[in-house]
Amino acid sequence: MSDELEILSASAERLFADLVTSELFALVDAGEWPAALWQAVEAAGFEQAEMPGLGVLITRIAGRFAAPIPFAETILANALLEDAGLPVPAGALSFTVDDHISIAADGRMSGAAERVPWARHVKHLVIVSGDVVALVEAARCGVEPGLNIAGEARDDVCLDGVSAMEMKSGVSPSTAYEQAALLRAAQIAGGLEKILDMTVQYAGERQQFGRPIAKFQAVQHHLAALAGHTAAACAAVEAAAEAPNLFAIAAAKACASEAAGEAAAIAHQVHGAIGFTAEHSLHRHSKTLWTWREEYGNEVYWNARLGSLIANGGGDAVWPEIVGSGG
Repeated sequence: MSDELEILSASAERLFADLVTSELFALVDAGEWPAALWQAVEAAGFEQAEMPGLGVLITRIAGRFAAPIPFAETILANALLEDAGLPVPAGALSFTVDDHISIAADGRMSGAAERVPWARHVKHLVIVSGDVVALVEAARCGVEPGLNIAGEARDDVCLDGVSAMEMKSGVSPSTAYEQAALLRAAQIAGGLEKILDMTVQYAGERQQFGRPIAKFQAVQHHLAALAGHTAAACAAVEAAAEAPNLFAIAAAKACASEAAGEAAAIAHQVHGAIGFTAEHSLHRHSKTLWTWREEYGNEVYWNARLGSLIANGGGDAVWPEIVGSGG
């Protein structure tokens, strides 16, 4: 990592550590928008991080703290608009890739998008349908509030009769979906790092039979497995950020999503009953892992995509793809 990236990474770490607190989560759980957190993110310019390198890096840090804001969504929405040569509005953004939405030549839209992240809290939405990317004013849409299991806003959005503020054809919906999957994988990687740290610390502090439970071989085995899942997911995400082709992104999301389920189970087993209580923060991080695991394709979906790529490329192409010398 370059010196500049190390400085930005340390700055982002401090920002989220200072502002993402149990008190903030209590406000968000009560339905409030974390304005101070978002203002700090904007003041630092992190929401404008370029994809994939810096965007993936800071999204991973935000995932480490389960930051309850549309951070990944704004980074990707900004990138989609910039790539299409469209103006980028200020403020938090969300987006969806949905072929069920119809966009006419004059920009008039119809249809509905389900479980759009943070739709009720943003002023603008970026819609990708077919080969069209469109910018929409959220206030003109019908928004039905919803939540995922982690308490994050996932809202149904009705677009019937709404006209796009800006639009551009010629975009790739598959590329947009892959970029969304990469950012979710980055969030998962950060979340895995967090629960690994929490679990190692707890195992070192929790006493049983007169010694820390980390001294017991069975617990050490669990910690080693948790560390392995975390390392694999982080390595896959880093590789995909450096060379964001379909093979690398599919591998990153498949690896991260599988690790999310396995690692959360291990963390809760080591913590025991306390990890399930509302007072302990582990449950919040495990819930975000579970929900991010499913969004933009879970491990079953991406492993199937990987299988198709390998089958279509033939046996001679497998190793070059794995080591990064493939197409």
